[in-house]
Formats: sequence, structure tokens, C-alpha cells
Amino acid sequence: MAEEYYDFDAELRRRRSLAEESLGEQMLGITRLVAKSILLTRDIVAALSSGDDVKLSELHAQASQNKTRVESMKEDALAYLARLGDLLPTSTLYRDVFLNLARIAQIMEGIAYRAYVMASNSTIQSETIKELMARMASVLSREFEKLEAAIHLLPSNPRKSYEEAQMTSALEDEIDELYRQITFTMYKELHNDIVALMLFKDIVDMAEDVADLLRDTAEDVKFLALHQAQHR
Repeated sequence: MAEEYYDFDAELRRRRSLAEESLGEQMLGITRLVAKSILLTRDIVAALSSGDDVKLSELHAQASQNKTRVESMKEDALAYLARLGDLLPTSTLYRDVFLNLARIAQIMEGIAYRAYVMASNSTIQSETIKELMARMASVLSREFEKLEAAIHLLPSNPRKSYEEAQMTSALEDEIDELYRQITFTMYKELHNDIVALMLFKDIVDMAEDVADLLRDTAEDVKFLALHQAQHR
């Protein structure tokens, strides 16, 4: 019978390859959108440092738009994963990447909003806080760049993808150190302005949450890279 000569393993490999190709494209598309939110970080810090609430209102609108688009793409990606069923052993890794990227976009919208509210009510006078904020924004952007490179390289060069993802850990450590410095400084410098202190604490905590999510997402990408490298 014809079924006896049909290569089911080859067909399974073909379907898995097509699924991974599609998921990779969706992951890269979402990453490019999240990049727009991350790129706002330095502008948010600069506007918050100068107390420019008008600029921060514009930045919040951009972050909110990015969040909405990312969430829409995430829902499409999750629906696609659901249709795949148990075809891929790495489905949960892709799912976690999509969820983490969407969460990053959500948090960036929250940071932009709190920065706008803070600038509308008070002005940061401390040069130390301004400098530490700028450094934190810079390291956060670098951490995202490594993750973005890892995702971009995943289908074509999984070994290099793994190396790029690995670099996020050291950058996340830098964020942790800056977080400790900023936390100490803000309690020292902003203790007389309880509203500014509460809002700024939210902003700093959320920035650290983004750094943690970038690290966690990079760990998922590392496993995906290992899986792809082993099955080539």
C-alpha cells in the first residue's frame, strides 16, 4: 500500500520547520514593535529630568499606541500556537517570549504615564538622580539590543543567537546595581516630596521589571537556539 512508503517523519519535520519559520517571523515582528517602546526610554528620562510634561504626554501616547499594537500581535501569535497543538516541543518557550514582550510594552506605557504625572506635579532637582536615570536608560537599551539581536539571529545562526542572548545577564546585573543606587538616592533626595517619591519609585521599580523580563526572555531564546542548533 502507498502508506507503507510515505515518510511520515519527513512530513513532521517539514511541518515543524514551517511552524518555527512562522513563529520566528511573528516573534521578530513583535520585537521590532517593542523596540519602539524601548527607544522612548531615553526621551522619557530626558523629558522627566527637564520637567517637560508636554513632551511626556506625547511620549505616553506613543507608548500606548505601541502597547496596543504589540498586544494585538501577541494575541495572533498565541492563536497560531494554539492551532499548532503539540506539534512543537518548544511551544511553551515561544509562548513565554510572546507574553514577556507584550508585558514589556505594557510596562513601558506605565513608565511613560507615571513620568508624565510626575512632571506635571514636580521637578527633579537632584543631578545625581538625573545621571543615574540616564545611565539606567542606556543600559536598558543595550540589554534590549542584545535580545533583539538574539531573536534576529535565531533562524539563521542559532549559535550566535545564543551568544547574544547570554550577554543580557551581565547587563541585567548592571541594572540591579543602578537600581540599588537610585533607590538609596531617591529616598535621600525626595523624602520631602512624597508624591514625587511614590511616582519615581514606581518608575524605577518598573524599569527594573523590564530588565528582569528581558533577561527571562533571553533565557527562553537561549533554549530555542540550543534546540535549533541540535536539530540542524
